[in-house]
Amino acid sequence: MKITFDDLPIAADRSQLISNMYRGLIWTDIAYGNELFWKIRQPKSGYVTSFKRGGSRHIAFFKDNASISAGSRNHKFTFVSVTACAAWNDDLQLTIMGYRNPTRTNIHTTNLVYGKPQLILLHWKDVDKVIFTSSGGTPHPGNGGATGSHVVLTQLTIY
Repeated sequence: MKITFDDLPIAADRSQLISNMYRGLIWTDIAYGNELFWKIRQPKSGYVTSFKRGGSRHIAFFKDNASISAGSRNHKFTFVSVTACAAWNDDLQLTIMGYRNPTRTNIHTTNLVYGKPQLILLHWKDVDKVIFTSSGGTPHPGNGGATGSHVVLTQLTIY
């Protein structure tokens, strides 16, 4: 299942948390916003540059820590990929950890680019939770002076 956040309710005047149960998964500390909202509120951010012509009208995002989990007990999924970029900083570090029950089974760390979504292929099978952690980086020149470990998610693929 490819998740592009396009089926979420329009959030043109604000950003808001993704519902606790969305697409059969539990989403924790992940919000979303509409392209128009970002163009008006944060025109120099990586949020704005992460939208692609003909793509979804929404992007998801988080700061510091977030997770997605199986929506029911004993349910496992395959975390195939995520497409992500940094909203404010260059070389923002993103660590993704996959869990099965309480045991960490996978870990991947990468540096994200400001405003240019990159595909991260993982193909982690039989996980029930994925935790995202972001940190570091340096403010991107010309971003309006903002800084922070905000990560933009434009797409996830999960089976």
